[in-house]
Amino acid sequence: MFERVNRELLVYSPKTGESHALNEPAAIVFEHCEEPASRGTMVAEIARRCGLPSDEAIVDLALADLTEAGLVQADDGAALQAVTRRALVRRLALTVIAAAALPVVETVIMPTVAAAAPVKLPVCA
Repeated sequence: MFERVNRELLVYSPKTGESHALNEPAAIVFEHCEEPASRGTMVAEIARRCGLPSDEAIVDLALADLTEAGLVQADDGAALQAVTRRALVRRLALTVIAAAALPVVETVIMPTVAAAAPVKLPVCA
């Protein structure tokens, strides 16, 4: 289950009970995983919509984050480049603003219904 809110995509996995917030570049990669799309297509779409440089390492960073979050499965035939966010910022000479636009997948564990029940707080007079 997913829903777009502003420039983020919120994805809920009932299997794990986790919610994930994907920023625009990560959402682009996630959406393109739903349909057959090449990495080149993903790179071009990220560059067009987010203004990031055309580089497959950005897609690999998003795929690694999405795979780690359990939102996509890595294709056995597709080897992801082992790239860190810091190394990518340096290699592409990104500004602070551009670095903030790199793919991000944030995971939030949703509480169970019992845990989410309201807690009765003491009344102070």
